[in-house]
Amino acid sequence: MMLETTLDFNESSSTGHSLLRTQVYKYMRNELIEGNLKPGMSVSMNKLMVQLGISRTPLRDALLQLQSEGFVSFLPQIGIKINELTQQDIENLYEILGALESTILISVFDSLTPKKITQMKRINQDMFKCMTDNKIYKYFDLNVAFHGVYISMSQNKPLRNLIEIVRQRLFVFGKKDWSSEMRELNYLEHVEFLKFLDQGDAIQAGDFLRDVHCNYQILKEAEAKLAK
Repeated sequence: MMLETTLDFNESSSTGHSLLRTQVYKYMRNELIEGNLKPGMSVSMNKLMVQLGISRTPLRDALLQLQSEGFVSFLPQIGIKINELTQQDIENLYEILGALESTILISVFDSLTPKKITQMKRINQDMFKCMTDNKIYKYFDLNVAFHGVYISMSQNKPLRNLIEIVRQRLFVFGKKDWSSEMRELNYLEHVEFLKFLDQGDAIQAGDFLRDVHCNYQILKEAEAKLAK
């Protein structure tokens, strides 16, 4: 899958390196969506150089950053491998996500207007319309957008960046193993979460987000019960 454009900035600048990382990430994300790459698969540096139209050194710098964030691993004489997430990795990432997102939610809660809550309700209804397997990537994008409504309100950019990295690892580079039951449960948890927002209860909303909605074990146990 060829990208439509190549890079046209100074690769040696700090801004260039940031843009390069984003370019590499977008390329790999598209390859994952198209099914050309899957977690556990490897890709050669030469292929990436050709597809992105960049030289080896800046590409390696971008991949080293992705490696530091847990997305990929370098393979000697081969290239890079898309990291797979173990069950424990997934549980750990959800725990981190719950802690970070609940912190942001409480910090911006007083600025969460009825208009913002209505926006989240609309996104959640759109998620309900994307329950089928052929719309799963759209579903995950909407899920990110739902949480992004309040996350984007935070002035804490480093914290927002951490959340973005965790979400990308879970919902883009991770395995898409959410069954239709899990997707429905996620939607219903959003409905419950929105009730707390409507009630203006920051503590209950934050606790629910951290202890229930971002608790992967609860999600798996609930799915097992529904499957019986």
